[in-house]
Amino acid sequence: MAAGGAGLAMTFGPAGNLLAKGVEGKLSRYFKYKLNEKYPGFTYFSVDSLGKKKLGLSPLDLKGGPRPKKEFTSKRSRGITRHYLNGSSTPAWEFAETPKGFMLRSYYVKGNLPWVIRFDQTKNHATMLGIIPEKDKVNLPGVLHMPDMGSFRVRSEQVKVIGYEGRRFTADQAHARKYVQLSFPAATRDKKMVKYDFEIAAIYPAVPGIENDPRFDGYRRNYLNTFQVNPNVGVLANNSTSDSCAFVQYGYSEVATKAPELVDGLRAIDLVKMTVDRYLDGMKGYGMFGYGGDVQVFSITRWGGQNASLDTFPSLLIAACNYYKVTKDKEWLKEKYKGLINWAEEILYRDKDLDGLMEYGYSGNSNSYPGRSDERPSNWWDTIGFGHKDAYSNALAYSALTRFVELVKVMGDKFSEDRYAKQAAKIKEIYYKTFYNPRTGVLAGWKSEDGKLHDYYFTFVNGVAITYDLVTKEQGNGIMDALFAKMKEVGYTNFEKGLPGNLVMVPRKDYTHYDPRWGGNTNDKLKDGWQHYENGGVSGNYVYFTLKALYRLGRKKDAERILFPMLRAYEKGAFQGECENGMTKDWQTWDGECWGYEGFLVDNYWTLLAVAEEYR
Repeated sequence: MAAGGAGLAMTFGPAGNLLAKGVEGKLSRYFKYKLNEKYPGFTYFSVDSLGKKKLGLSPLDLKGGPRPKKEFTSKRSRGITRHYLNGSSTPAWEFAETPKGFMLRSYYVKGNLPWVIRFDQTKNHATMLGIIPEKDKVNLPGVLHMPDMGSFRVRSEQVKVIGYEGRRFTADQAHARKYVQLSFPAATRDKKMVKYDFEIAAIYPAVPGIENDPRFDGYRRNYLNTFQVNPNVGVLANNSTSDSCAFVQYGYSEVATKAPELVDGLRAIDLVKMTVDRYLDGMKGYGMFGYGGDVQVFSITRWGGQNASLDTFPSLLIAACNYYKVTKDKEWLKEKYKGLINWAEEILYRDKDLDGLMEYGYSGNSNSYPGRSDERPSNWWDTIGFGHKDAYSNALAYSALTRFVELVKVMGDKFSEDRYAKQAAKIKEIYYKTFYNPRTGVLAGWKSEDGKLHDYYFTFVNGVAITYDLVTKEQGNGIMDALFAKMKEVGYTNFEKGLPGNLVMVPRKDYTHYDPRWGGNTNDKLKDGWQHYENGGVSGNYVYFTLKALYRLGRKKDAERILFPMLRAYEKGAFQGECENGMTKDWQTWDGECWGYEGFLVDNYWTLLAVAEEYR
């Protein structure tokens, strides 16, 4: 297979036979399936887009969903399986393997049913990557992506929209499992034959020299894991049935800038545009006051007395800038310019004392948070007491304004160009001296209203500051030396799990959620929340910035000490799924006990961007 996602040429074994429990498909290195003989559908469905014979998991949901009441009969001849409805001589559906995957073909038969593929999200967080024209629909062509397994490019000349739904909360408790479902419409009177082609593919940015290097299998198989489209709201989200978070859209856009074409003119950056446009049109996401809807976690969350977390508008603005960077879509820029200016002004508005840095509406002082889930701190790390001057959010603000200046130049808006360039320069001038902690040798997470630094050796804060050029090379090396020394001191070496967000415990006084389930401590002597969730929990989240910082500093060996164990973990599927304790792998303790809740969190996979950008 050519790097960058060309189709796979495959050699299959002998044809399958009609069995009592279904139609047994061909076993190859890439694809294993079993067809249901009672009605059109699969009873086993597994793909390995790298051809490594990893076909032991079928993530179908065979228990949920409606049960078809119509009777079909199945016959197999010359490699084609045909499903007949109620004794009709015309096949309602046909299935056949192709050189690069398989095809589904439907002929018009009165009363025919769609071909449904339903995935159980406790087994795999499958998603359909495509443009969402309306709720529970997706345009073709698109990409069916099954994280840790592989992808299918899906095409049809006759059908341009198929059913796509995903739910994690269902009213029917008998079928309350989380699921994603694709429905392929049958032929109609107007379209007497419709055909769907599924092409197996591994889609990732080409990197010279890695094709035959098994260390990069996790990269080649899973580069698309960052992208999950939620069909309820038509945007990129934590996963297909979870929240769309405004403050992470910038990360998706960074990964999208390097992604190759997904299928026939559809690019990952088009999914970014779809998402940005909906936010510009007034959609609310998590991180914004008033967020709610089908995928709500908190219907109304207070963000520091402001209308959004401190990192929300920088994130959205960076995503918009990345869309323009890739496409040079000037008509879009003209149309959306006023909305983008509003986002930039939101950043400046939050600089209350005019020193250049944004301030959050909550003080960030120790013991200032009430311990409730409805009052959130200033950024993505939404159970740690970030407030007032937040080092992470201000790094994003600097990057957002710096990038937006380039778009403002395109529009010939000299006033705004000077305004945002000056604000970015003020951030850079004051950033290091505001957040650097000489006692620890690293940047603190936030400076509270009472003037105190809150420093728990935040790996992501220091990584993002170095990545976005807010410190000198000398300062950056000093910071990384201090972080690695602290890792050695505290004994953290399990890089397959990723990195802790903080290397020392955040005590109760600086944590917003007191429940040990979410990293709070019953009391700091007991320390029963340490390493749970965001309080020192380990994940792939934001490890990209640590790697990127190390590469920028010329410390490739240090980067690879973290990168290659993580690549092994990605190939094992170590960041997806449930554990025996009922919690999920997206957050773990240092020794591997699970404390996540999403089951699949796309932020864990930004790390793979470091390979596309830096590996040589």
